[in-house]
Amino acid sequence: MAHSVQRTDSAVSANIGNGNVLLLSKSFNSIHGLLLQLASLMDNNFRGLTDGSMKDQILGLLLEVLSRCSWLGCTKLCSCPVVITSYLRVLDLMLDVARTGKSRHTEVIQALLLELSSQCLSNTVSTQYAFHDPTLIELKQQATESFLSCVGLSKKNDETNDEDVQLQILGEPTSEMPREDYSLHKVHKEIMSCLTGPSYDVRITVLKRILWLTKSIRHGDVENILHQWAGVNLQPALMERLFVEEHPKCLYYNLKIIFSWNMKFPFNNEEDSSTLLSLWDRLVHLNSTMSHAKTREIVLCCMGMCMKLFTKLSGGGVSMNCLKTSEISASYVQINEGNRLSDAMLRVNLFVTLVKNQSEPSESVNARRAAAEAIVASGLLEEANYVASSVSNMSSPSEFDEGRIKEKCMEANVFAFISLYTCKILDLWFVCIQLLEDEDAYLRQKLAKDIQKIIAKGSANTFCDDSTPLQVDRVIELSLDYLTSLFGHWQKYIEFLLRIVLDTGNTLNSCGDLVRQIFDKEIDNHHEEKLLICQICCSNIQKLLHSKCQMEAGAKTKLFLQNWRETFLNQLTSLTGGYLEKEGKNNWIGGIGNHKDVFISVYAVLLGLYALTQSGSLEQLEDNRAIYLQEFSNLEGFITPFLKNPLISNLYALVKLSHERFRSSDKPEDQVGSSGSSFDPYFLIR
Repeated sequence: MAHSVQRTDSAVSANIGNGNVLLLSKSFNSIHGLLLQLASLMDNNFRGLTDGSMKDQILGLLLEVLSRCSWLGCTKLCSCPVVITSYLRVLDLMLDVARTGKSRHTEVIQALLLELSSQCLSNTVSTQYAFHDPTLIELKQQATESFLSCVGLSKKNDETNDEDVQLQILGEPTSEMPREDYSLHKVHKEIMSCLTGPSYDVRITVLKRILWLTKSIRHGDVENILHQWAGVNLQPALMERLFVEEHPKCLYYNLKIIFSWNMKFPFNNEEDSSTLLSLWDRLVHLNSTMSHAKTREIVLCCMGMCMKLFTKLSGGGVSMNCLKTSEISASYVQINEGNRLSDAMLRVNLFVTLVKNQSEPSESVNARRAAAEAIVASGLLEEANYVASSVSNMSSPSEFDEGRIKEKCMEANVFAFISLYTCKILDLWFVCIQLLEDEDAYLRQKLAKDIQKIIAKGSANTFCDDSTPLQVDRVIELSLDYLTSLFGHWQKYIEFLLRIVLDTGNTLNSCGDLVRQIFDKEIDNHHEEKLLICQICCSNIQKLLHSKCQMEAGAKTKLFLQNWRETFLNQLTSLTGGYLEKEGKNNWIGGIGNHKDVFISVYAVLLGLYALTQSGSLEQLEDNRAIYLQEFSNLEGFITPFLKNPLISNLYALVKLSHERFRSSDKPEDQVGSSGSSFDPYFLIR
């Protein structure tokens, strides 16, 4: 290998007297070919040489030869960008090999490469050309990579995806380069020159390297020059670029770095909150104008990050500040505090709306993953532990219009705001529960680990610890149990559970083609998870309706139960009647109730009705009892074809038994009947 370079050196000589360069023999094309061959040998053959002493000897010979023709890597002396690029590439590979083998030549190679790459960046990055020259762009990219490699960050492999990058951070830069040539000021100047340059290729190159840097940095890393630069300059530099950068891919990497960095090193409390507010406004703008899918996904993640920072800067969340204000202002929000609170609620409302939309099954898997990551990053799930004691049945979030938060903030009771804020937190919890049954295994497993940690921390390990990852279905059950322990006293939470059950019953269109749906691979087939969630919800509803706080609510709870029983009965009648009208002439094997999608819908709504009728002391209001019981009697004419499914049949028998208690409330319970009494409607969670 050294002999090949020696021939190149003897064939091409240079006389650099008075700044003039004289090429005696070979053309640039030949030089370029030789450098390409040398780079290939370095990367594919020489790198794997096992004899360390021989490898170090060859590096020394190469360095001696290449140093004599270093003009090939100098933009002032060589007029061919392709040759300069290839020369820098060879030195870059030599430096990588030397570092791997801890060669004694590492410092000299690094010094030469740093000098040449710095010259290239200084002479080319700021230059505007009247025509597009791809060779100059390649030179800028290589010079950028070489410079960053010299100052501490080198890429082992080409990027495959954001998860599979390998880093090499120099542990002791002072032993490889004189401190005066390794200054923080010089590093900052060159990086900013690349970030602000006109070439997209250069900007994207340095952004990718910075992203790899942020993923590698840990707390306490100060020994490397890039670590020092990042700690002082990274956040301000990227925030500045965020407002002027227009290329979608550069914006994507810029935001990804901001997100990755702030997840490790969040904004300082001393930092002006206006910086965070301006970042939020920029993210809202990008979300409404950006069509690039990956950029929109990372925008949502950064909005989640902002939610967490808002909570931190406000000193413990919206609810805690509300309560402090209420003590001073007799439960009414003062003008300044009301404006602050309404602005906070508008931000939370927007974030929750975007997350809900992006977590829909119709969205791409990457969009759903980003939604899950944004929720966890927001820290709003943890807020449930702080707001639970602040909500009460005295005020409901439905008492004022969410769309008029700004207008109503001066007149609304502070506890109504807390209720709305809590509803948004519960919305995010139930979006997570929905995503825990997602078809993407990676999403389910990662989200389950994150939620398990939140539950363990919020419950002081009462429900679980985070030492051993749990099965996803167990995390689903723990999530609902955890929320029930926090919000079981709040009637609005029972409504959340009831809506989950009702929505499961509404997932199937009774007017659709049931035969086609059996074979439709686009339909979510996680039937067991859906049924598990329904059973957990209904089990919790049943327990809460027997709880002391709900029993003490009296007439208010009776009215609540009446309205929801009617809702479920109407849904069940509509569901079964719709199937009967369309499919009544078809002879389904085993009955229509054995169709998997029909079963889930009918069983879910029937189970909800069962849970609502298990409290014997909470009877139907007298004036509507007869009408309701007559409507329930009419249900039998619709549901009979579905009763060939034993699960539906047994559950229906239990629901009938409960309604018999309404008709015969004066009779002892053992005289009402015992049909289906041995059946456990919660068979998946026992």
